[in-house]
Amino acid sequence: MEIENVLFNASSAGALLTEKQGNSFTDVMAKKLAELEKERDTGFNVNGNKVKFEGTKKPEELADLIKRRDAPPELSDTAKALVRKTWLKYEKGIYSQIKSKFLEKGIVKEEDSISLITEVEGVLYVKNEERINNEFFSGEADIVKDFEDKRLIIDTKTSWSAETFFSAEPTLDYIVQGQIYMELFNAEEFQLKFVLVDTPENLVQREKDNAKWKYFSGDMTDAELDELENLMQPIYEQIERNMIFSTNPNIKKEECIKTFYFKRDREMYAKLVERAKLGREYYQTLKLNGTN
Repeated sequence: MEIENVLFNASSAGALLTEKQGNSFTDVMAKKLAELEKERDTGFNVNGNKVKFEGTKKPEELADLIKRRDAPPELSDTAKALVRKTWLKYEKGIYSQIKSKFLEKGIVKEEDSISLITEVEGVLYVKNEERINNEFFSGEADIVKDFEDKRLIIDTKTSWSAETFFSAEPTLDYIVQGQIYMELFNAEEFQLKFVLVDTPENLVQREKDNAKWKYFSGDMTDAELDELENLMQPIYEQIERNMIFSTNPNIKKEECIKTFYFKRDREMYAKLVERAKLGREYYQTLKLNGTN
C-alpha cells in the first residue's frame, strides 16, 4: 500500500491526539513557564512582588518546562495501537468487527434517532450516504444539512439506556470526529447529538431471557416453570420501562435529545495532520513479525 493512500478514519482518529505519558505540555505548564520567565527577566512575580530566581530551584524548573514545550511531538501508545490496526487492515486485510448490544442498537436505530431529531426540531434531516476522503482522513458524517447561511454537520449517538443518555458527554474521539467532518465537508459548525429512542424488540427480549436464565434450572417441573414465569412478570415489566421510552408518560420527546455544539478548530485540525504524518512514519516501520 502506497503510504499516501493510508487514511485514518474520523471515528477513531481521536487516538492520534492522545499524549504520550509524561510527555505532555499542558495549559497549566504554559502558565507556569510564563510566570518563571517573568521572574527571571524582571525579578518580580505576577503579583508584583520582588522575588529571588537564581540560587533557587526555579531555573531547573524553567529549563524542564522549556524542554517539554519544545520537545518534538511523539505518538502515544494509544496512537501507535491505532496505527497498527490501520496497518493490519491495509496491508493484510485484517480488522476486528466489534459486536455488542450497544452497537447493535446504534446501528438498527440510527434512522429512528434522525427521525426524532427532525420531529423535535422541525427541520428535515436525512441520513448522509457520502464518504469523503482527503489527504489524511476519511469520514462519513451522519447528517450534512445546508441552510441559507451555513452548512451544519450532525453526528448522532443512539444511547443504550436512560442512564447512559443521562450521563452522556463528548469524548475526545467524538470531538476529533466532528473536527474532521467539518474539514472533509467544509462546514464551520458541528453538533453532537445523543438520542434516546426505544430499544429494538429483539434486544428487549434478550434482556428478559438473560434475566430469566439467572433463576432457570433444567430440572424444573412444568409447575415450577409456570411459577417462575409468573414471578418474572414484574421484572419483565421493569425491563420494558428501562428500554422502551416512547410509551413512558414521564418522558417528553424533547428530553430525549442532548446536543453539544462545536465550531471549526483549525488549530486542532493542524495538530491532527501533524500526528497523522507521524502515524504514517511509524506505519512504514511496521512488520508483521517485527518488534512493533
